[in-house]
Amino acid sequence: MSVMWKKARTREGFTLVEVMMAIAVLTVGALGILSLQRAAINGNSNARQMTTATTVTRSWIERVRRDALGWQNNAMSGVRTTEYLVSLPEGPGTSGWVTPPVSALTGASPASDWYGNEVATIADGRFCTNLQLTWVVPGELVRVDVRTWWPKRGAFDDRFAGCAVGREIAVTNELEAADVPSLHAVYASTTVRWMGPTL
Repeated sequence: MSVMWKKARTREGFTLVEVMMAIAVLTVGALGILSLQRAAINGNSNARQMTTATTVTRSWIERVRRDALGWQNNAMSGVRTTEYLVSLPEGPGTSGWVTPPVSALTGASPASDWYGNEVATIADGRFCTNLQLTWVVPGELVRVDVRTWWPKRGAFDDRFAGCAVGREIAVTNELEAADVPSLHAVYASTTVRWMGPTL
């Protein structure tokens, strides 16, 4: 008995179905990589904005501490000789959120651009800083809350109209109506006290 061997046919190339499946797998993989890249870019942008806002907030904490050195006496009226503590009420209580004035001495502004640089024209800013001053011990000790708020970068540029207190609420309502994420904010607190007469 003789055995006949069949010669195996050799396949050359790929079928159309195999090529289409390979392209589909590559496309899904490429889209996944692009999505991860976009998420990484957005995450980095948000982290940068948070860092900038935190830096702006810290600089305002230091500004208020430095400003408190001009507090002349331990009467409640003693803060009238300062630039920022002047917003404190005459009696016990809180000032509520206030926008600090542009400093006549240093030119410090409550508005900063996307890079944290202060801008002279408040409407040109993208980060806004507000203060809230509260008497802890009337005439002696003040709690200072600092808030820096900003819209998501690129969310809107034409709606930003300065750092006036209450503007953040209007901006939030406009953004929510447009189905855009609302504002972000960084808060910090410190206390300053009357240091007594200097010799």
